[in-house]
Amino acid sequence: MEIFYDKDENNAYQTIRAEIDATPEAIFSYIGTTEGIRQWFPQLSFRQDGNRHQLLFDLGDDKYEEMDVLIHEAPEHLRFTWDTGEVDMQLKSTGYYTELIFEEKLPYEFGTVAQDFTGWQFQVGNIKHIAETGEPRPSEDHDFKAAEDKVAEALEKEEGEGEKKQDSDGLPE
Repeated sequence: MEIFYDKDENNAYQTIRAEIDATPEAIFSYIGTTEGIRQWFPQLSFRQDGNRHQLLFDLGDDKYEEMDVLIHEAPEHLRFTWDTGEVDMQLKSTGYYTELIFEEKLPYEFGTVAQDFTGWQFQVGNIKHIAETGEPRPSEDHDFKAAEDKVAEALEKEEGEGEKKQDSDGLPE
């Protein structure tokens, strides 16, 4: 996995590129359906409410965070709001593997940007693992604190330094 960061005066950005040994259709079944997404992110589900397509985050006690699905084009593109930010996932077949391009934009007001970016790094690795093996990767295999510290350090760089690349050392493949 390759991970890139950028920022401007209002937002932090993360791009993750992962090569996955599976077809776009197989991967999209894990990211674009409730049955699939719950295998690697159990708190998420999809809901169709009339013309409105939503992604629900189960907060427990029958409380849900509702996020709008902006694009749902099987088997290549999924975009949705994520709290006050936005997540975009695109799948591109190369003939040998499928590239998952994950992009997230979060405003600084989100508060826990580094923690959220770290969580998505684990989840993208989890998507890769489950698409290639059929099994989710245990979260115990990931050092979230060390990964979060690396993200926070990269995001603290002076604005205008451009993109920062972080290797996926310690991240699930």
